[in-house]
Amino acid sequence: MTPEQLAKWAESQIQALISIGFDAIEAERSVNWVLNHLPPGADPRTYVFPAETLYEPLDEIAISDARTAYYANDAIPPKFKRLLDAREAK
Repeated sequence: MTPEQLAKWAESQIQALISIGFDAIEAERSVNWVLNHLPPGADPRTYVFPAETLYEPLDEIAISDARTAYYANDAIPPKFKRLLDAREAK
């Protein structure tokens, strides 16, 4: 794919993710991850990533974003929200 085609593909993927409920920042981050890990010349529509590529550790920003989304999610009952940061009683 040419750079223009990749850019068009990326934008269509971001819009598709947003349309199914992804946050715009997370949608863009996800598509950029694919583009950053895509081998040169590979087609993102058909390329299959090796399993070990998917096991990158999360950075602190991703962890913080996930924590914020969990606490803000109205579908999670308040009694369960504290479980995310629960510690063993001593």
